[in-house]
Amino acid sequence: MSENCTLTKIYSFSAAHRLNNDKFSKEKNIEIFGKCNNPNGHGHDYYLELTVIGKISDKTGMIVHLDDLDVVADSIIEPLDHKRLDIEIEYFTKVRASGENIAKYLWNEFVNKIPKPARLYHIRLWETSENFFDYRGE
Repeated sequence: MSENCTLTKIYSFSAAHRLNNDKFSKEKNIEIFGKCNNPNGHGHDYYLELTVIGKISDKTGMIVHLDDLDVVADSIIEPLDHKRLDIEIEYFTKVRASGENIAKYLWNEFVNKIPKPARLYHIRLWETSENFFDYRGE
């Protein structure tokens, strides 16, 4: 039977970043990134909706144990919490810490660490109450 069920768990973290491109002039950076180009950075309280998919176990009635998922999530999210991403997280010193790239980063961090037999299905990263980024890897 190929019965699949999804489970979405919400996690949160706070982090700051600055959107800037060193190849642009100061004026061009302000034009493109606006207040997100503040030299001191700016912060967000991020909410991550992590969705996994899998077959419902006959033994447990679950696709994954929430405690196991939490251990993985904490190991990935905790290093980002209360950090200035574009300065303190090596990946974002090379890749602009936009919401889109943060969602992609999270996908890549989670994709091979989800407790089996579940697998990562979807990531939604809320940056504000008005905008979010959906990411589903290739």
